[in-house]
This record gives sequence, structure tokens and C-alpha cells, in this order.
Amino acid sequence: MTGKTQKMHSEIFLNSKHCNGWLLLYWVMGINAIAVLAYTPTQDLSTPQGILEMIQMSVRLSIPFLYLAFVASSLYRLWPTTFSRWLRKNRRYIGLSFAAVMGWQLVFIVMLWIGHWDYYWQEVYKFASLATEAPAYVVLYAMTITSFMPVRRKMNEKVWRVLHWVGIYLLWYGLTATYYAELANDIDVQIIDYIYFYVGVAVYLVRLADWLSERIIQRLKPRPS
Repeated sequence: MTGKTQKMHSEIFLNSKHCNGWLLLYWVMGINAIAVLAYTPTQDLSTPQGILEMIQMSVRLSIPFLYLAFVASSLYRLWPTTFSRWLRKNRRYIGLSFAAVMGWQLVFIVMLWIGHWDYYWQEVYKFASLATEAPAYVVLYAMTITSFMPVRRKMNEKVWRVLHWVGIYLLWYGLTATYYAELANDIDVQIIDYIYFYVGVAVYLVRLADWLSERIIQRLKPRPS
């Protein structure tokens, strides 16, 4: 198969209705629900360790969508390809996919609270973690609600942009810093931890490169005499 043919096939695939808009979100939600439900029988949910494993699994499923939403616009400006164009076009739905998949984490956290409240406070709870995680959940909720057009239309455009700009950075930092802490402290380190940390750094570097290129372009523009 030639490169031209591959490009044509990828364009057809990415332009299909199932890969765009709300259908894309529904497919992501359905596939991730199947993954979570298929993994659930492998864990003993009567124990806190089994529930914690499900919490970790649900977070790992959600992270790729956050990173894709985080880098979408910058990737398109730096490398305008079929994929980056599709990514920018569907950034809203990819962000909502992250929120939807993270909903599974909330389900299992509630299960841990209800079934193992003492264990949570004695073994899991840390004030420092709660102080950083609680704002992230509030911001994620605010970003999710304001991603729906009826709500967005009622908001000041500048306020909306600040919320989503600050929010995406807060979520990116929270997850990437978590994996850095695991690697630095050698806490049950797995290959996926390395992957998510270094990909997290990479998507930030893409955004940084985009910002620097914009500054350089602005400086090179001729000034009006």
C-alpha cells in the first residue's frame, strides 16, 4: 500500500461520522465501559486493594484523552496534518471523553468510602494529596459543565478561556506530577508509569514549542513605520 493510499484511507476513517463529534464520545464511553467491566471480575472488590486497583486502572484509561486534548491545538499549529486537524476539530469531545472515563474513578472511590472508610483514612488518605486533588476535581467538573454549548453561551468568553486554560494545565500537572512522584520514590513502578510520565513531558514540550514559535513570529513581523 502506497503512502498516498494510506493517507487517503486515514482521511476517510477520520472523517467518518463515528470518529467525530458526539458519536466519537459515545464510542469512547462504550469501549471504556467494556474494558472496565471486563477487568472488574479479575479483582476482589470486597477488599480495599481490589478497589484501589480499579481506581488506578480507570485513571490509566483516561490519561491518553487528557494528553490529546492538552496538545491538540499546538500540534495542529506546528504540524498541520490530517490527524492533527482531526484532533483539533474534536478537542472538545476528547476532553469530555477524559471526564467521562474519569467518572469510573469516582465510582470506585465512593465504593472505597462506603465499604472501607477506616482503611481509607488510615492507609490511603493524605492531606497533601487531598489538597492538590480536590481542586483538580472541582476544575474538571467546571470544565465539563462549561463544555456544553448552552452553558458556554451564558459565560463571558474571557472567563471561559481562562477557566479552560488554567484547568487543562492543572489537570496535566496533577497527573504528570503523580507519575513523577511514583518514579522518584520507586512506588510499585511499572512500564506504563514511565510511558505516561515521559508522554506528559513531551506534550508540554509541544505546547512550549508552539508558544515560542508564536513569540518568534511576532518579533519577526515588520513594525509599522
